[in-house]
Amino acid sequence: MQRLWAKVDQQAPSTEWPRRLAHGVALGGAALFLTTISRHLIGVDLPFAFALVAVALAAAWGGALTAVAVVVTAIPAAVMLNPDHPFVTPVNIVVVIVFSLILALFGGHTTALRKRADVEASRSRRREDYLQSIFGTTPAAMLIADAADNILAINTSARDIFGIGDEDVERLTLATLLPGWSNADVDPCCVQRADGKRLTLSVSSVALPPATDDLRTIYIRDETDRIAAAEALALLQAELHQLARATALGQLGSAIAHEVNQPLAAAANYAKIAQVAASRGPMTAEVGDALDSALQQIFRAADVLKGLRRFVQRGPLQAEWVDARQIITEGAKLGAFAVRQAGAELTVTIDDDIGEVFIDATQIQQVLLNLIANAADAVADSATRTITLRAFPGPEERCTITVSDTGPGLAAEIESALFTPFQTTKRNGLGVGLAISRTIVEAHDGRITGASNPRGGASFSFTLPRRSCREELAGAA
Repeated sequence: MQRLWAKVDQQAPSTEWPRRLAHGVALGGAALFLTTISRHLIGVDLPFAFALVAVALAAAWGGALTAVAVVVTAIPAAVMLNPDHPFVTPVNIVVVIVFSLILALFGGHTTALRKRADVEASRSRRREDYLQSIFGTTPAAMLIADAADNILAINTSARDIFGIGDEDVERLTLATLLPGWSNADVDPCCVQRADGKRLTLSVSSVALPPATDDLRTIYIRDETDRIAAAEALALLQAELHQLARATALGQLGSAIAHEVNQPLAAAANYAKIAQVAASRGPMTAEVGDALDSALQQIFRAADVLKGLRRFVQRGPLQAEWVDARQIITEGAKLGAFAVRQAGAELTVTIDDDIGEVFIDATQIQQVLLNLIANAADAVADSATRTITLRAFPGPEERCTITVSDTGPGLAAEIESALFTPFQTTKRNGLGVGLAISRTIVEAHDGRITGASNPRGGASFSFTLPRRSCREELAGAA
C-alpha cells in the first residue's frame, strides 16, 4: 500500500529556487530604491528600515532563501549608500544583519510549515479522489452504512443492481434496500426492486478500521443470472437423463416386441391347429368361441407388438380411414377388464355423426386402453366409481374423444407434468403411459390434454382428424 501512495503522492521535482532567489534580489533592489527615494525626495533618512521590511516580506512570501537574498542584496547596498549616517556603525550593521537572518529563518520556517500543510492537504485530496474513483468505478457493488443502518454512500454498480438514482440515496436504509437481511446471514437473500424485478443477492459486511468502528462496507453480488443458469443446466441435465431413459426404454421395447412376437406366432399356429382338429369332431359352441377369442387376442397382441416396434423405431405411421364408432367401441372393450377389476361402471356415448377417422387403429386403441386403465385406477378407492367415454365431432374437422372419471382428481404438482416421461403417482407405475399416448396422438396430428373436473375427478381428451358421414356419402355418390 505504501508503494501505491508513493505513486499517487509523487510530484514533479521542484525547480523554484532560482525563482525564489530572483524574487529576493528584486525585493532587495526595491528596498534600496525606496531608501534612496525617501532620503533625497522626502528627507527621511532610514538606511535599514526598508531593508528589514523587505526581509520580513520575503520570509513570509518566499521563505528563508528569498529572505537571505534580500539580506545579501539590501544591507550591503544600504551601508554603501549611507556610509556617513550616524546609525551605520559596525555594531549596528552586525545587529541588523543578525536580526535580519533571524527574521529570515523564522519566517522561512513558518512558510515551510504552511507549504508543508498545503502539500499534505493536496496529497489528501489526491488520495481521496483516487479512492472515490475506485469506489465509484469498481465492478463490485458496494455501499457504506453506519451503525443505524443508514446508507451513506453507494457506488454505481450497486445503483445499477437496485435500479436507483442519485436522488434516492439520501432516503435509503439497509432495511429498505435489503429487507430481512442481517450480518449473520450466509445464504443469498431475495429482494424485489421497485420495478418488480426479483433479485437473488449474495451479501457480506466488513467493518471499517477502529477509528470508524460505527461504519461498515457492504459488498453485494448479483447471483440472479448465475442461479437461473444453474437451474436451467439442472433442468437440461434432467431432460437429458430422461431422454437417455426413454432411449433405453425404446430399445427394451423393441427387444421385447421381437422376442415376444415369435411365441405369439407359435401360439397362434397351435390355436389354429386346435381349431381345425376340433372342427373334425364334436365340439361345443363354447369351445369354438373360446378358440376364436384366443386367436383374436393373439392376433391383437401381435398387432400391438408391431405397433410398438414401429413406435420405438420411429417408422412411418400406418394410418387409414376407419369407422370411428367401431374403433372406439373396440377400445372400450379392451379396457373393460380394468374397469371390472376396479369395480367401476363404464358408460360409452358416441354421437351418430362421428364418421371416420384417419388413424393407425392399433395405436389409437392403445391410447384408449391407457386412458381407461388410468381412470379405473383413479376410481378404485372412490365411493362413486363411474367412468365415462364420450366421442363427438369437434371443430375444424376433428373428432374429440374424452375419458372422465369420478376419482380424486389431479394434484396441482402432477397436473403441470402429466405427459412428462417417468412421472407417476401409481405405486407400481412406470410413468410412460401418458407420455406414449401423447406421442401417438401428436403423430396423428392431434392434441391431448388432461385436467381436474370442477365437481371432482379428472378428464382426458384428445382429438383426431375425421371425415363426417355426409362427406362419406357424398364421396360414394
